[in-house]
Order: sequence, then structure tokens, then C-alpha cells
Amino acid sequence: MLNRIGQFAHALFSKIGPSEKKYIQTHLNDQEQRLFFSLDRPTQTHCVRVARTCQVMMMAKEMSVRQHELIRAALLHDIGKPANIIRTRHRVFIVLLTLLAPGLLKRILRQPQGWGKLGQAVLAHVQHPDRGAEMAAKIKLPPDIIDLIRHHHQPYRPGEPMELTILRRADELN
Repeated sequence: MLNRIGQFAHALFSKIGPSEKKYIQTHLNDQEQRLFFSLDRPTQTHCVRVARTCQVMMMAKEMSVRQHELIRAALLHDIGKPANIIRTRHRVFIVLLTLLAPGLLKRILRQPQGWGKLGQAVLAHVQHPDRGAEMAAKIKLPPDIIDLIRHHHQPYRPGEPMELTILRRADELN
């Protein structure tokens, strides 16, 4: 629960500073940067934290992974979240519903139009991996990165790429 409180504080107060901008510029080309900077600020800072967590995890375990692809995917994994629909308050509700009332979350998903903006936000949140993969395909990202974006919220599957396992875990931690 303390982790969730920290995430909420990050969403409210974190910013993209010069070191984060340099990190993004180092790992993403101009077209990818445009996608990244179309995200809202909390999602941008979340994606940077996820990418940096991926790096730490790779170094700590001395894993053999495609580091450059993983970092690009981590920075872009939430590009399918529309900033004009999923607001910070919606993120808080979605996290709380997922943890405390998953039945209500399923009910909202069955009839999102009856729940107003919250229903739209929940639906957009659930659809964001597929939407993000479509956006990544439009700018011709490599298929491996598209797959990481598409599957980052799916449960672990034996034989999946190590990059996906790391991305999913880093996303959960952040």
C-alpha cells in the first residue's frame, strides 16, 4: 500500500527535468519522442521510472536481453493511454478498484457508457496496450517492441521473452 501512495505522489508532483530529457533523447528517435511527449506528465514520468527500473533489473541479474529494445519499449509502453480521457483521479480510482473492488471494475467494463468519464477512463485503460501497439506499428517500430507494448499487462506465459517479464515487473513496481 505504501508503494501505491508513493506512486500517487509521483503522479502529482514529478516532472521531466533535464536529466530525464537527455535520457529520453538518448533512447528514442525524433518520431518516438513525439509519441512520448504526447503523453501527460504523470505518464511520462512513470515511463521513465519503468525504463530505469528495467535497467537496474538487467544489471542486478546480469541478464542477457536486448537492452536497447527493452528501454525503448519501457519508455513507450503506455503510449496507448489517451491523456484527454485518463486523468490522474481516474488512475487513482482504477488502482483502488483493481485492489479493493475488482467486481465493480468488471461491472464498469460491461457497461462503461453508464459510468460517464470514469467508465470511459476504465475502458481506455484496459484497451491501452492494444491501442499503443497500433500506434507503435504506425510509426514502424520493430515487431519485438510492438509485442512488448501489446503484452505488458498480460499474465506471465512460460517461454515469453525475458524482456516482457522485466517490463511487466518494472511496470508493477512503478
